[in-house]
Amino acid sequence: MNISWLKSELKVLFGALLVVLLIGFITGLWGWVSIFILVSVMGWWLSQILQLYLWLTSGASTRHPPDLFGLCQNIVDQICAIKKSNFIQQKQAEELINRFEAATAAMPDAMLIVDDEYNLEWANDVSTRVLGIDVERDKGNKVSNIVRDPKIIRYLNHGDFTHPLEFQSSRSEQNDLVMRVIPYGKGHNLFYVQDHLEVLRLQQVREDFIANASHELRTPLTAVLGYLEALSIRETAGTATTDVINTALQQALRMKRLVEDLLSLSRLESLPLNQSKEETIDLAQLVDECVQIVADSKMLHQQQFKNNLPRPCLCIGDSSELCSAIQNTIENAIKYSSADASVTFDWEVHKNKGASLYVRDQGEGIDEQHLMRLTERFYRVDAGRSRDLGGTGLGLSIVKHVMERHGGQIYIQSEIGVGTTVELSFPAGMHIDPDKLE
Repeated sequence: MNISWLKSELKVLFGALLVVLLIGFITGLWGWVSIFILVSVMGWWLSQILQLYLWLTSGASTRHPPDLFGLCQNIVDQICAIKKSNFIQQKQAEELINRFEAATAAMPDAMLIVDDEYNLEWANDVSTRVLGIDVERDKGNKVSNIVRDPKIIRYLNHGDFTHPLEFQSSRSEQNDLVMRVIPYGKGHNLFYVQDHLEVLRLQQVREDFIANASHELRTPLTAVLGYLEALSIRETAGTATTDVINTALQQALRMKRLVEDLLSLSRLESLPLNQSKEETIDLAQLVDECVQIVADSKMLHQQQFKNNLPRPCLCIGDSSELCSAIQNTIENAIKYSSADASVTFDWEVHKNKGASLYVRDQGEGIDEQHLMRLTERFYRVDAGRSRDLGGTGLGLSIVKHVMERHGGQIYIQSEIGVGTTVELSFPAGMHIDPDKLE
């Protein structure tokens, strides 16, 4: 700490004291001399403070600071140093802001900064072209009120930003856009909207190839199955030829299931997300129908089913797609459960956050390292055993696509030796409260 000003102030005090002693000794008027010197020193100090005050109220210019004494001069020096430091920091901040604005202006993607209630705080120029946002006009308004898209409103209300949202801009329906919400800081979110058209085109080429290849395989595969079934009927049981034919027939049936799953997956991917048919469905009844379908396919091994869904359990969605998702979930549950195990269905409504269908089994469980990849195509925890059980590796991938097309998600939790829980999460607005129906 610099205390050089204190020495200057002490010199003034000692000087005044010496003057009082000298004049008082000569004149003998100690009281009047003391008062006169004290008033003079106080007047001088007040003049210093007045100059400091006038300089501060006039803006404290560092170009022409006052020339003061002692503590007042030290205050002037400190203020000038702080202002110079602030000026440098301000210039650096302005330079950073200019660089940021230049970088965001050069980006081909729209960027928005919003608060925790999704009120617009800032947006780059691209957002005007892509989303029709005018920062000067729309600042402080909710994004859902500016961009009136039901998909965006549903996505923001759901609050789960693990996966991006695909949608089309009302300003240009040729643009296939992807929006990512990235929370940062305290109470702020970054909306990043990217044109996804080229990626979707490449994805479409891949999907078309799989769909066309699967479709072309159906005709020869049907013929092969027909001949193998005819041969299996004609051959006498127990012969070597019969074993060969039955093995070929089993592999041909497995290939047929694979082609059917590929075609089903291609059909689900052929339309944008959230474009499924909307109808009122009793989910409890749909679960019963799916259980019966699985039972008729002779996949059951005496497993017991417990449907704990309320009746009716109404929601909005595509019944055929949801039936496919539930059926695939049930098949996975019974494939890896013992004969005396049970599969339980539960329904839970989350306040303002949608609802969930839980499918719980008492199987052998899955190691945590595999859970994140279970919905990938052809991913198997135990490839050899999955093939022996007749799995194609596409079941959970189909479930994932169905849920995404309904604006929902699939979550999987499992514990070795305890079992697995598959959660089919539906967004807010999909569930219908029967008590509120007229």
